Amino acid sequence: MCDLWEVFQVKRISIHAFPSLNNYGTGMMGLVTLSRLQREIGEPVHFECDFFDRTNIDEVQDELGVSSDVISLSRYKPRRKENPWSFRGRMKMLYHMMIDSRVGGYDLVVFLGGDDLSEYYNPHIWIEMLRLRKWTKEAPLVLLGQTIGPFQRPINRVAVRATLPKYHIFPRDHWCTSYLKSEFGLADSVVQSTDLAFADLPRQHEESVADEVLERYGLEREGYFTLIVSAIQANGYYTKDKDAYLKSWKGIVEDLLKSERLTGKKLVLLAHTHTDYYGDETKYIDALLPLIDPALRDRIVPVRERILQTRARFILGHGIFTITGRMHPAVSTFQMGKPAISLSYSKKYEGVIGTMLGRSDLIIEANDPKLWESGEIVRLTLDKVRYVLDNQDRLRAEIRTAIDGQKQIVDDTFQRLGDLMQQNNPRR
Repeated sequence: MCDLWEVFQVKRISIHAFPSLNNYGTGMMGLVTLSRLQREIGEPVHFECDFFDRTNIDEVQDELGVSSDVISLSRYKPRRKENPWSFRGRMKMLYHMMIDSRVGGYDLVVFLGGDDLSEYYNPHIWIEMLRLRKWTKEAPLVLLGQTIGPFQRPINRVAVRATLPKYHIFPRDHWCTSYLKSEFGLADSVVQSTDLAFADLPRQHEESVADEVLERYGLEREGYFTLIVSAIQANGYYTKDKDAYLKSWKGIVEDLLKSERLTGKKLVLLAHTHTDYYGDETKYIDALLPLIDPALRDRIVPVRERILQTRARFILGHGIFTITGRMHPAVSTFQMGKPAISLSYSKKYEGVIGTMLGRSDLIIEANDPKLWESGEIVRLTLDKVRYVLDNQDRLRAEIRTAIDGQKQIVDDTFQRLGDLMQQNNPRR
């Protein structure tokens, strides 16, 4: 029986590392990619994504803001429910890597960033690198908006040398581009890009959505600031001592709420990731709130529930500033012209925020247990807040200029992808 997509000659693109909307940063990159690729092609597109089997595809369609006649979505296959690094998980991964051959029929295959190809999260990168090779059989394979490396394990370095020259690589920061070129000689296959979440989200122009979410939580523009207490701590970052971690956040929250310069301002505690797969920040909000001085709690607005990408960006962007242990809340805050203070735990912060945006002055290198156990992280954070408040006008003007530059890089990236599809002599 003839495939419907063949009849109507609809472009088919395979998207990987876009499993759900539960991590707002990952979801933002996925939504931007689908929207911008369709705009670049200028006709209806069908995307097959590696959504989790529990992912609500209708939610993704709604966040895109277009009908299924313009962008249609389907699930490539259910993701593995078991831990991918358990014995069972590794066996299934090897099976799909070596035997599963359902890879044909696409005009483009995209493996999305951020840092899935980094040893920070995955010590067994070589398996992922080999798995990706099968996708190059019929269509160009693009590593888009990536932070790749650094690699210390010999087997990962061998896999990188063997596979990456065959792919089209668009790193999201200058550090990654320089690393790939100098360390692995990847000059021809690497083109500088940036973090895709610096682009506008598909529904970011809908001010009625901004009004609705701010009203829902009793927030006024410029009447609050936002904190993201990162659940990445559960994976051993910052400090393994959760009590010390929460105690430091308690100190930050209470000192800010007592600050004369923030009198009358509300404090939003925003969960930016949900479910245990990414680290459920709802649990960290629930653990932190009882520790706060009860006299201060009436100015705290917890946003625990999933409000999805567009509304999360509006909350981040309409406050005075953001303090965050996740990188993409900082990206969203900057994207809307406001300063964000990042508590960094990896090179990606300096790469994306420091080198691409020029805002190393708003990064705290926080992946040091001593900072949290001594409470020194509280002083460092409050010093940055004072710096932000003392220089608000200058910082906002510089951020807006820098974001315009990043948006242009995103535009150039998707234009290159459109050209790549044309050069590849599409299958139809």
